[in-house]
Amino acid sequence: MNKLILSIATAAAFMASGAIAATIVSVEAPGVQSTTIGFGQTAVENFDALTPGMQAPVNTSFAAIGVSAIFSMTLISAADQFGGAGGIGNQVAINQIDDLDISFTGTPLNYFGLWASSLDGNNTVSFFQGLTQLSSTNLTIISLGPLYNGNPNGNFLNQNNSEKYAFFNFRVTEGFDRVVLSQNGGGGFELDNVTIGFVPEPGTWAMLITGFGMIGFAARRRRVAVAA
Repeated sequence: MNKLILSIATAAAFMASGAIAATIVSVEAPGVQSTTIGFGQTAVENFDALTPGMQAPVNTSFAAIGVSAIFSMTLISAADQFGGAGGIGNQVAINQIDDLDISFTGTPLNYFGLWASSLDGNNTVSFFQGLTQLSSTNLTIISLGPLYNGNPNGNFLNQNNSEKYAFFNFRVTEGFDRVVLSQNGGGGFELDNVTIGFVPEPGTWAMLITGFGMIGFAARRRRVAVAA
């Protein structure tokens, strides 16, 4: 808990100084597959209405919050031991060749969440404003205990128990309009329940998440122009 509070305080200090923005990451309790933070407006894409197979692109309307999104190169597959929230419906799988690039239009966003399953050392989430990269987080650098091991769902319970399953919350203090999810070679990157929205300022965010006993850290912004 002390680590979490210190990390968020550091992120707030970066923002207040005007020197740097931050991406604040927190993790839900083991087995939780959607955000439990009570804030503002959010919308979720669970991919269950889509036909399994390669979909390029997938156009999603998050009408409840006035945002639309384009998901590039989306491989939809049925829930299995590797992922699929609740053990039912569909999931997205990213391979080592193609990134999943999500572009948003509408009201600026500062919150992103996803249930990431079967984590390996190459699963990375990067945030952008246009071509400018704000931050990049390898999900496996966040230390997760043994209770995160294995699929927590129904018929797949405890299968693939050498890998982690967790829901991640990202607070991007500067706001973003694009997210890139990368596998970067080897294995796969399975995910579900992609959630977007708007969250309070960092001080309020800290108070909201400390009650959940979650793990968190702040990542410094990187100013890198990346070709589309």
